[in-house]
Amino acid sequence: MKPRALLLTALLTLPVLAAAQDTTSPDSVPEIPPVTTPLPSTPASPAPATPTAPSVPAPAAVALPDVQANLFVPRTVTGKVNLTFTVRSSRATAITFSVRRDNEQNCATAPQVRVLEVGTRAVVYPVSGASPRLCAQDLETKTAAAKGNATFTRELELTPGEYMVESWLTGFAGDLLVKVPAAPVRITVK
Repeated sequence: MKPRALLLTALLTLPVLAAAQDTTSPDSVPEIPPVTTPLPSTPASPAPATPTAPSVPAPAAVALPDVQANLFVPRTVTGKVNLTFTVRSSRATAITFSVRRDNEQNCATAPQVRVLEVGTRAVVYPVSGASPRLCAQDLETKTAAAKGNATFTRELELTPGEYMVESWLTGFAGDLLVKVPAAPVRITVK
């Protein structure tokens, strides 16, 4: 059938359809009974999460190729353990290090340390599961002269035993977040 003929047929049947609707009385339409059983419920969907600002990852600390560190601890210690962490710079200009107090390091500034028991590799410091302290967030600043050193010291109390002490400095060198590690040192506490 051609489109023109189809359109003409549709137009001619519209009055017939309209007349058929007028002849139906409202009494002839069947009534739908009310629903007495509860409708199945759908599980409540969780509320959409409130939009938050996209999280910005913290910048990762970088290593400085022209800065190295050394940890000095006596091989055998009786009583408290004195740590001396020296940062050596081979730069032609001075470099300033700024380090904050660490809540998990008993509020010490630098160096950060991890003490492992020899033979078991159990971490004895910082104490696992201990509540971090709330420390003042001041900065300790030390400057290493051109081709010079900056020294940080701290003290630890350890029970008698054999330990490996790992240490590093995490802080700012100028405006750059840096991590300067030192080689681990084995100690004996008597």
